[in-house]
Amino acid sequence: MVKGMQRRKFLQSAGMGAPAALAAASPQDRTAGLSRKPGAEPRAFFYDDGRHASGLYQFAPPLEAHDLAFAVDQLVSSGIDTLIYSAGLEGGTVQYNSHVAAKWGDNVEVWKHEIFYRASRNLHHLIANGHDPMKLLCDRSHEKGLLFLPTLPVCIVGGDRAEDLGYGRKSDFVYDHPEFYVGEDPHPLAKQLGRFFGPRRMSFLHAEVRRERFLIFEELLWRYDSDGIEIDLSIDNEFGPFCRFAEVEDLKPVLTEWIRGIRRAARRAEEDQGRRKRVYVRIPAGGRQAWDLAGFDLPAWVREKLVDGFICITAAKKETPQGRRLLLDQDLDLAPVVALTRGTGVRVLAGLRGTLGRQLEANATREMIWASAALAYFHGADGFGLCDGMWAPNGWPWTSEDYQTLRLLGHPDMLATADKRYMARSLARGADSKDGLFPIEGPLLPQELAVGRSLTVPLTIADDLPKWSAQGRVKAVRLSLRLTNFDLGLNEVEVKFNGRGLPDSIRRESDLHFRVVKNFALNPYGYVLEYLLPPVWYPKPGISHVTVRLVRRDSKLNLPVELYDLDCAIEYRLHRHFQTEPVSY
Repeated sequence: MVKGMQRRKFLQSAGMGAPAALAAASPQDRTAGLSRKPGAEPRAFFYDDGRHASGLYQFAPPLEAHDLAFAVDQLVSSGIDTLIYSAGLEGGTVQYNSHVAAKWGDNVEVWKHEIFYRASRNLHHLIANGHDPMKLLCDRSHEKGLLFLPTLPVCIVGGDRAEDLGYGRKSDFVYDHPEFYVGEDPHPLAKQLGRFFGPRRMSFLHAEVRRERFLIFEELLWRYDSDGIEIDLSIDNEFGPFCRFAEVEDLKPVLTEWIRGIRRAARRAEEDQGRRKRVYVRIPAGGRQAWDLAGFDLPAWVREKLVDGFICITAAKKETPQGRRLLLDQDLDLAPVVALTRGTGVRVLAGLRGTLGRQLEANATREMIWASAALAYFHGADGFGLCDGMWAPNGWPWTSEDYQTLRLLGHPDMLATADKRYMARSLARGADSKDGLFPIEGPLLPQELAVGRSLTVPLTIADDLPKWSAQGRVKAVRLSLRLTNFDLGLNEVEVKFNGRGLPDSIRRESDLHFRVVKNFALNPYGYVLEYLLPPVWYPKPGISHVTVRLVRRDSKLNLPVELYDLDCAIEYRLHRHFQTEPVSY
């Protein structure tokens, strides 16, 4: 009874009524004396959508508590310090024993999807046996010394019962209130929105929609000993406005007021539990143009200290039936958010979506991930993490190689001499559109090469190669170009690196015309040209430029010559003269 009275009082005081003045003290000052690890803030984080790499999908029902707890156990001693765990789906249902929201499959009698059916069965079996997944994961995280931040999307998607009910992912709330849908948007930018930002998404301009979302976030703060929450302003890592484009300016103050309510709820939960309650927000990397486009008033959130940190991910992802834009975006534009938060106590974390989309590697390799992390710290981030819903580059559970990848993510000093591969932005295999709501600065590969014209591609490198080379630590720096519909005997290219022509004498050629490897005939057809850079040409930290000019092409092949991939691979020695394989026999 006492707990129920406390909750009613809490709801009244932390609800979504009139705004309250916020204290000017830093988050650390406001929580002085709370039981927490001194200075413990997210540094290396991992986002888990709670379904794909977990027992909900991959284990046969019924689950035991320890089956679900493996989502935490796999992170122990991995180098990851914070688990960001999805509490709910894009259609409004949740993945725990909520008192304010529908659970996955609550409204389904006959299923259309075997795996979603399995997930719902596993979820409901756990709850029926007295295990609330959210409490179980929260408690296990703290037992193992991890921070635990549940998350879910702010914008949710409605649908048609006849079409969607059998998947269990959408609640009665979204089905019963089509009057809250954004509806058809005549604005020309609406055509560039991703798959979840269609006419049936719920408009955040309606108080009922805001309240539905608020109650769940409030519950995650108050009912559970979480370390706060992440407010996910994306849906499946795609961004757009939670209203029509013509209404974005109306959305800004409404969304800001809603976040004020979340901050008040977090403060009350801190007082009730004696535990630090962080508020992190997932946003698109970039500046005011990207934030304004979606109706996100970041300056107000920082000025009023409504948030403790931002998790920045690429805004380049877009998947629709009309076009897919997927790419590995290592070099996030963090400068605007770093400048905005400097000196405020608000932290900036960079999150990587690891889609590579190549025949032999679907996801970013270890060296690509390390390069992404190094770039994040180079640009001023306070931490780094992985933001794919499922990260399983070598299958799941993870391999020893995967754990070595994770181990360095929170340590920029150790990343400094880790092997890396820096990639120019290039569409994933199967992606068919370069268009998107959020523009990409600079060329997006593949790019067609025209005879006599130069194409210049920027490539940001975080490594201090002159420093480490002077200590004998650099083993090799290789610049590689992949050219399609290109035969070296019939075509000719000129390549410059930071304005200096690269001679053929430092080039190695790899013929990829119908090259057969295990299970594959490699394509697209063409060549890889790899240049082993001498130390005098090592780039300094920052942006380098690679210029490619097609000097001559075969006129008998009516296919475009394209620059398909461009990367720079860096290898280090453990110490000068320390060779990995000192003798060959």
